[in-house]
Amino acid sequence: MILVYISIAVIVASLAYLGFVAFKTFKAAKPSIESLQETATKMQVKTNAIKHETDKLTIHQQQLMSDFEEKKKAVNTVVFSVKQTPVVFKNALVAKPVAALERQYKVRQWKRNRKNRMAQTQS
Repeated sequence: MILVYISIAVIVASLAYLGFVAFKTFKAAKPSIESLQETATKMQVKTNAIKHETDKLTIHQQQLMSDFEEKKKAVNTVVFSVKQTPVVFKNALVAKPVAALERQYKVRQWKRNRKNRMAQTQS
């Protein structure tokens, strides 16, 4: 029976030693675990900041794209309008110098007057 008591005492002593070693190991590992938790928290904060910046950049990119599309549409509308302008209207926009127009007017007047004089002398 003494052997049973000694065996029980050895088992209790080994369990007590196991508990002591486990507590010592936990106590030694606690700073490392806290350091890992702090690192994980910092990484989470940085990840959230990057996600927030990504969202802002996506919104800004969408605004730029819509602005670009509006301006592209405006330019294309003007280009289409210019392409649809008839040739006659384009020629009307080309201004002739006033001196050339006056010369043509004077030549027409001179021819009309000459024609009238010729008609009067023949009658």
